[in-house]
Amino acid sequence: MTEFTILAGVALLLSVAVIWILGVLPAGRNTAPTVARPGDCHFLFRGARLVDHDAGDVFAADAGDPAATDWDRVRDWLGFRFADLPPSPGDIAPGETRDFASHLPDDAARLEAHATHATLRLRLCEDTPPSAARLNKIRRAGHTADATLRAVHRAPYPVWIKDAAGHMLWQNAAALALPDADKARLTANLTPPDPGETATGRVAVPVCGDTEAATWFDVTVKRMGGRTGDGQVIFANDISALVAAENAQRSFVNTLGKTFADLPTGLAVFDRAKTLAIFNPALIDLTGLPVEFLSARPEIVTFFDMLRDRQVMPEPKNYASWRGQINEMVSAAHGGHYREMWSLANGRSYRVTGRPHPDGAVAFLFEDISSEISETRTHRGEMALRDALLDTLDAAIAVLSQDRGLILCNRAFRDLLGVDADAPLTEISLADVTQACGARFPDPALWSDIAHRIASNALREPIADSIAPDGAGTGLDLRLAPLGQGRAMLSLHPHETGARHLKTG
Repeated sequence: MTEFTILAGVALLLSVAVIWILGVLPAGRNTAPTVARPGDCHFLFRGARLVDHDAGDVFAADAGDPAATDWDRVRDWLGFRFADLPPSPGDIAPGETRDFASHLPDDAARLEAHATHATLRLRLCEDTPPSAARLNKIRRAGHTADATLRAVHRAPYPVWIKDAAGHMLWQNAAALALPDADKARLTANLTPPDPGETATGRVAVPVCGDTEAATWFDVTVKRMGGRTGDGQVIFANDISALVAAENAQRSFVNTLGKTFADLPTGLAVFDRAKTLAIFNPALIDLTGLPVEFLSARPEIVTFFDMLRDRQVMPEPKNYASWRGQINEMVSAAHGGHYREMWSLANGRSYRVTGRPHPDGAVAFLFEDISSEISETRTHRGEMALRDALLDTLDAAIAVLSQDRGLILCNRAFRDLLGVDADAPLTEISLADVTQACGARFPDPALWSDIAHRIASNALREPIADSIAPDGAGTGLDLRLAPLGQGRAMLSLHPHETGARHLKTG
């Protein structure tokens, strides 16, 4: 009786075990996986946790999003071929077996998922093993992809990839070093681009909460297609040095603008693209060009066209070659050789100077020299009047200097000594004058004394003397008076009287 009871109990336990096993194993086509073959790859999950696999070191799921599960990582590893793999292992009911076909062209691979109450097993299999040549092609592509991935992972600027739901799929070392809050801030204000399009922006990230000190990034968001549909790859390039340089340049330009604002000289600076980059208020005052026109940054030819239309520059002699003349003007300014005086129809005169600037820029300076020209003309008129007055005198008059020689003389002096009327006075030295005087009226001691007194600046009082008549019966009355600053006036008056003795005073 006891043995029967024991046997009955054992039988009952075996029956329960069989019933439990039958309840776990799936029935029909979806109750048992196909027979495993050599070369298949298996992954065993308990929930979303990967407990075992036989992919070896070929499977290298990237850390990606720290919140991602093992299932997310395996799904991401297989997803480029099997895009419809469910987002959660719980989507496959216990006892169910599903087959997933590759979405890639010319790819006969299958992924089989078999679920039980406790586990989920994935089996990756190839219907036809690859040939040696195809396997070499695959491995070569994988080698290239690995090299590319390593290069991107070591890139000096952050790069990361997100799926349509915003989950992190992958990020390089620079992105891993960037706090998640900063990565979120970089893309917060960028409008998501359309598929295949790109969105860009410049974003500042405060440093340690300091709103004044910030790291600037040039952010590019590229929307991808593929498994994620609306996945995005984000590039963030640190441009803090560039922003600092731009700020410094802007500050420098503002400083120059404030400096140029007080200059009476008009300034127009054209950049390498030949558009107006900088101008000052004096340019508006001198040219009368509208502020709106100058603020619109006209091209250099348009700028000079407007000057010509407003008669602020001389009318070109040949308008057909006007553009060529402008180009020649710009070329001369680039070489630092352009400098002209413009006489305008309103009587004003401008001095225009072209100067080269760095990086292909060119600057033009406009100076109103009307008063200078007027003074020059007045001075020239006075000098002409002085010369005309001196020319009416009978006495030969000359002004001599210890270093400049003959400074000026009248017509009577030129005629008396035979000085060429067209010879520049600056080329006639003190020795030339005394030699000419000695040749016309020989008296070596007198002319030597006069040359010495002027050259040594030793003439303190006027001196007068007479020279006996020459062979033609012409004598000479001489007077030498100091004028200061080493200058002296020599007055020669021919006469026909007897000789006189040297006297001073």
